[in-house]
Amino acid sequence: MGCPFLKESHVKYCRSASVRKLIPLAQAGRGEEKCSSGDFTSCPVFQARPEEHAASGPCPHLCESLMQYCGAASVARFVPYSEALLSRCGNDSHRYCELYLSMAHPAGLDDEADGIAQPDWLSYAANHMWLDATEDGACHAGIDAFFSRAVGNVERVSYVWQSGRHRPTAVLTVAGEDVEVVFPNSFLLTGCNLYLRANPGRLASEPYTGGWLFEGVRQPETSLNLRQGAEARRWMEREQIRMSEFLQQQAHPAGRLAADGGLFVPGVVRQLDRERRLALFHEFFSPYASGE
Repeated sequence: MGCPFLKESHVKYCRSASVRKLIPLAQAGRGEEKCSSGDFTSCPVFQARPEEHAASGPCPHLCESLMQYCGAASVARFVPYSEALLSRCGNDSHRYCELYLSMAHPAGLDDEADGIAQPDWLSYAANHMWLDATEDGACHAGIDAFFSRAVGNVERVSYVWQSGRHRPTAVLTVAGEDVEVVFPNSFLLTGCNLYLRANPGRLASEPYTGGWLFEGVRQPETSLNLRQGAEARRWMEREQIRMSEFLQQQAHPAGRLAADGGLFVPGVVRQLDRERRLALFHEFFSPYASGE
């Protein structure tokens, strides 16, 4: 399904002009300007490149085309209709567009596993990364709410690669330390969420929407060993038990590490010393995490 803000318009333009200016037909005074009447013969562009033409009618250099544009953008940028499928606007990837997120205000996520948001339509890796793969092969990936709750505010986001076939990798700076976030399976990486460089806090506040990390094209191995639906919820419940047990073993004098009801406190990694923090990342969030 395409973006609801994707609009289309017929435009006209002069194919011989040095600067191509696209004019929507609905806005053009077709009976008044010289391109659509016999007055085009006085146009300097036509005089510089004369062509055979009918005695009456529009200029032979005048072209019309069907274009698309974003109705949410402050300035309309026309894109040829034939290129629509090359952009995220024409498929489900529009759900991760900044303009869509700011204008549409998508509904909150109701799917939970014992207090941790966990949308059913996503697939989850053992190291708490999610994958959203659409039928047309486009995919997005990021960290889940369990991961984002554990790290709290992230100070900086850097990307190892921004294109090519890789296991997508980012480096998060948390409590002054750099930790790698690696999606365990490869896909054809086509872009990264560079907005997070300016506002890394969205990883914690919007892990499934504005806090996505990677986008690309699914490969045969991309969805291997990922969990979905009821299996994913059962796994998440086990992960919360594992986290509670881990924190009990890593008892720290700085304060409570679990909130009321047993759910660990937001930003719990910041209440651990360096060795305990690295142990937690290795156990739950490294690419070698087993999730068991």
